[in-house]
Amino acid sequence: MKFNFKIWIEDDDGKPVMGKGGVTLVKAIVDSGSIAKASEEMNVSYKFAWQYIRRINGEIGGIEMRKGGKNAGGTNVNPRVVKAIRIYEQAQEEVRRVLEKYSKLLEEELKSS
Repeated sequence: MKFNFKIWIEDDDGKPVMGKGGVTLVKAIVDSGSIAKASEEMNVSYKFAWQYIRRINGEIGGIEMRKGGKNAGGTNVNPRVVKAIRIYEQAQEEVRRVLEKYSKLLEEELKSS
């Protein structure tokens, strides 16, 4: 047995802005320069990816989508968004380490009972 968790960033009203999937999506956009390529790589629809990015952009900002069509558009991600992703990943890692510690304690307790 072990503890598990999911972590995400919420707005001030408690609505989700970005979680693990959004982080993966933004990182794929940074790598490819394109929502279309990122959505294809992640095996999600372009519409889903575009709506997710619009939600992130509405709350955090820093994602510039250029219209264009094939070989003409693209997406730029501001370094501020990349830093937010780094902070998300640091928080996720810290929570993982804490829960790993308590999972070991739980396992030891259950074995001794």
